[in-house]
Amino acid sequence: MSRARRARGFTLVEMLVAVLLLGVLTALGYGAYRAARISAERTEEALARTREIEYGMRVLVMDFAQMVPRPVRDPLGQSRYPSLRGVGGTGTLSDPSAGAVPGNGLGGSSGLGGGSSLGGSSFGGSSFGGSSLTFGSSSAFAGPGTSGGGDQPTPVPLFEMTRGGWSNTAGQQRGTLQRVSYALVGDVLKRAYTTVLDTVQSTQPVVQDLLKQVKAVRVRYLDANQVWQAQWPPPLIALPEALWTRPVAVEITIEFKDWGIVRRLVEVAG
Repeated sequence: MSRARRARGFTLVEMLVAVLLLGVLTALGYGAYRAARISAERTEEALARTREIEYGMRVLVMDFAQMVPRPVRDPLGQSRYPSLRGVGGTGTLSDPSAGAVPGNGLGGSSGLGGGSSLGGSSFGGSSFGGSSLTFGSSSAFAGPGTSGGGDQPTPVPLFEMTRGGWSNTAGQQRGTLQRVSYALVGDVLKRAYTTVLDTVQSTQPVVQDLLKQVKAVRVRYLDANQVWQAQWPPPLIALPEALWTRPVAVEITIEFKDWGIVRRLVEVAG
């Protein structure tokens, strides 16, 4: 009769080796999982940033493309603002030639680098009743839809215009024209609009953060003589033509701190 084999288990050395292998495999697996998670989070952040920039630039393009020759009155009804008025931008581009206006010496860093020269009367001009309807003072950012307070940076008004095609899906009692304004507050490009064109002092604008991490903005305007202008209305156009005139095209150049330079050329309808 054959002898029965005695049952044999794992030795201590074998157990330690198995635990060591399990630890190594777990560490390798966790490292790969962590790297995949970080990559996925960075990809999602990049996609979110891409969508933000695409949306903001699309809003900008639509506003300029649907511009209409409709001046507006100031809150006191004493003067009129032109259908479009704007300056050449603010900040300093990394590529000075990116925002240059040929023929007039206004390059990326000459004359348009500071915020102080672009606010107040420089934006509207004394002939048009002063500063921006919305961004004339920092108090405009203390209303609904903003996160600003007493320490809010001073806004740098860039341009404001009257645009058409304002959709009215809710069927409200209002027109399809809209007055929009843009300003750079710190590194945030803000867009504001009012529910009525000819505002009164009690009218509160709706302000939204359109683009963040903005380093510099350049805008140039192509007039009917195919000459690029650094401001609108051009200095040589007198009233009342300056109230109604619009550029043939507008070039918008924005430099982001993380994305670099993005440029759009917009043809103005009509």
